[in-house]
Amino acid sequence: MFTITTYPGDTLFVSCLGYKPLKIPVPNISFEDSRHYIKDIIIEEDPIMLSELVVLPWRTYREFKEAFMALELPEDDLQRAYRNIAVIQEQIYAAISNRPASPNSNFRDMVNNRTTRMMTYGHMYPTYSITNPFAWAQFFQALQNGEFRRTDDANTGKQPSVVEEFKQENYER
Repeated sequence: MFTITTYPGDTLFVSCLGYKPLKIPVPNISFEDSRHYIKDIIIEEDPIMLSELVVLPWRTYREFKEAFMALELPEDDLQRAYRNIAVIQEQIYAAISNRPASPNSNFRDMVNNRTTRMMTYGHMYPTYSITNPFAWAQFFQALQNGEFRRTDDANTGKQPSVVEEFKQENYER
C-alpha cells in the first residue's frame, strides 16, 4: 500500500523491474466530499527476459586476466587452512569486541567457559537425575537381580540386607 500526494489531472508512471510500465491518470474530481482518491494498481508481468549482467571488480577483461595470472595460491592445503582460520578468528574477535559488556553476558560467558573447561579437562562429575525413568528402571532391575544383596557369611558376620529381610518376611513363608 502506498500513499502518494498529487494534484487532480496529474499522471502517475508506475514501473518495476520485470513488469510492464503503466501510466495512471489522476481524475479531475472535486475533493470537497473526500480528500482521498483510492485506486488499485495491477501491473502485468513483462515476458521479455533481461540479458545477463556480469559485474567484476576489474574494468576490463584484460585487467582481470592480469590479476588472475599474478595470483599466488598457497602451495598446500595446510597453509590455506591456517589463513582461513586466521580470518575467521579475526571476524569472531571483531564481533566479540563490539559487543557491549553486561552482567548477563558476563555471567553467561563465565558459565560457558567453566563448563567447557570442566568437560575438556575431565573434571566433570557425573550427573544424577532423580526424575530419569530409565535410571529408575535400571535400579529396579538391579534390585530384582539381587545386585544389592549382601551375602550372609557366618565367617564375616555380615547381616542380610534390608531387601533380603523383606523378601524373607513376606515371600518365603
